[in-house]
Amino acid sequence: MLNITFLYHAYLFALQSLVVSGQETNGATAPSEASYDYIVAGAGAAGIVVAQRFAETGASVLLLERGGPSFFATGGTSTVPWNNTITIYDVPAYSHQLNLIPAANSAWCSDVPGLAGCLLGGGSVVNGLQWVKPTTWDFDGFPAGWKWDDVASAAARLYARNPGTALPSADGKYYDQAAWQILTKQLSPHGWREVDPLMNPNDKDMTYNHPADNVLNGLRSGPARTYLPLAEARANFKLQLNTKVIRAVRTNATITGVEVEGASGSRQIIRLAQGGKVILSAGAMSTPRLLFNSGIGPTDQIRVVQQSKPITNVTLPDESQWINLPVGKNIQDHPLFRLIWNVTDPDLTKLTSLSTPQYINPSAENVELFATGSGPLTQGNIRLNLWQKITNQDGSVRHIESMNFIRTNGTVLMGASLTSGADSRGELGIYPNGTTYFIKSPLFQTAGDKEAMSNFFQELLDYSKGPASVLEFSKNGLNATVEDLWAGGWDSARHFVGSAKLGVEDGTSVVDVDTKVYGTDNLFVVDASVIPSLPTGNSMAIIMVVAEHAVERILAMDKTKQ
Repeated sequence: MLNITFLYHAYLFALQSLVVSGQETNGATAPSEASYDYIVAGAGAAGIVVAQRFAETGASVLLLERGGPSFFATGGTSTVPWNNTITIYDVPAYSHQLNLIPAANSAWCSDVPGLAGCLLGGGSVVNGLQWVKPTTWDFDGFPAGWKWDDVASAAARLYARNPGTALPSADGKYYDQAAWQILTKQLSPHGWREVDPLMNPNDKDMTYNHPADNVLNGLRSGPARTYLPLAEARANFKLQLNTKVIRAVRTNATITGVEVEGASGSRQIIRLAQGGKVILSAGAMSTPRLLFNSGIGPTDQIRVVQQSKPITNVTLPDESQWINLPVGKNIQDHPLFRLIWNVTDPDLTKLTSLSTPQYINPSAENVELFATGSGPLTQGNIRLNLWQKITNQDGSVRHIESMNFIRTNGTVLMGASLTSGADSRGELGIYPNGTTYFIKSPLFQTAGDKEAMSNFFQELLDYSKGPASVLEFSKNGLNATVEDLWAGGWDSARHFVGSAKLGVEDGTSVVDVDTKVYGTDNLFVVDASVIPSLPTGNSMAIIMVVAEHAVERILAMDKTKQ
């Protein structure tokens, strides 16, 4: 049955918008006949959540995604050689192997400075699967209305639908556990202890755990599996793939629709219904582009867009309507060190782990186990997560997360990241071709961040030189120094947040406590962009908690106006 509210809003808005300004059409094809109460730009970890929750209310919702399908259940066709009903994105064990699979090349965004997913599910279908529930203090940097007590009910709704698991294999077994055996023997003599990461998310000091993975019934989980089917069952919801949002179309403070580009390169204006809202959920590196293209952000970045019209064909609002906000100014990320440790205990050197080729081309036995929801293919690649609280000389506190596994037998690969408490900030800008880039790196910009990382390195080296050690650093062995650990350099953990900070109107924030962009009536940002400070762990779970709470606040706004 057709949704009567949807048709009524479409009819009213059509009457009010018979004449479309040249600024709106930008030479594009005619505006869409349909209009929507909510248009959500980006079908990733946040966008799918907000779109489904809005659809529950009976409002008309359009969810736009620039990429194509991912999971087999969503129409994905990049199947594995050993099962023609399973895609490479469905298999948990492929989480760290996707960059080695040619079929996944199209999954990555090509116009951002770090890895990001440009397909249905966004980063949630191409990331490392870690389902780290946010701690209570991860919301300390948020303003009033967003502290843990405020978002706890949103988190509960999320976890009820998308619980994650620390034991993904249906047979109740952990597979390929050499790294776990080695590291627990290294850590335990120093007072480290095992915790349940789902039951005790706040226990993040000298603790380790079997990783909590976003896996459900042996397959990669996430909003494309736990939220999207509920939305697609409703007549008032529409998903449109291979449709890239270019900008929000606005007159002064009011958004009237979005301009999109299809796979063929043709453009169109999609209209909002009267009283409708546009939600930008394109991610911390792409949402800034949409804001710049909409005349929102630092003047120098909007000027780049203005001068690049011959290249990008983006028409801005009149300069008098530009909104000067610090878009891109607060971007943050977890720095990631890849530290290789050699196993020195003769008994432990005999332990073996599955290699990358053995995951990509699994044995018949492991394929058979996977068919029952069990075995190593149902697990992510991380075998042990560890957490450490670091207190600097000035009393400031930061946390370290380390994700550990084996790639080469006889060694352990430790991915160590500085997380909550880190105070480095970068800046994101836009090139004339529309690609976003780092004007300033978000990593290790402060002495305090460097001190905390050095303190952690020293602790690891002290362990390695003790009598109970089973590991030594791969460079210089027992003579290794903190400088040796720094020498390998660092990379991005791809946990970008903060590029459209949520907060009070103090000159540092882009959106208010309802996630509405300052200076606009009906433009919102709901994704990692709004998170004002780094979380303690991987960012997927906190992004989805933020999405759940944002919907709650946006709907409350509407009720207040009624």
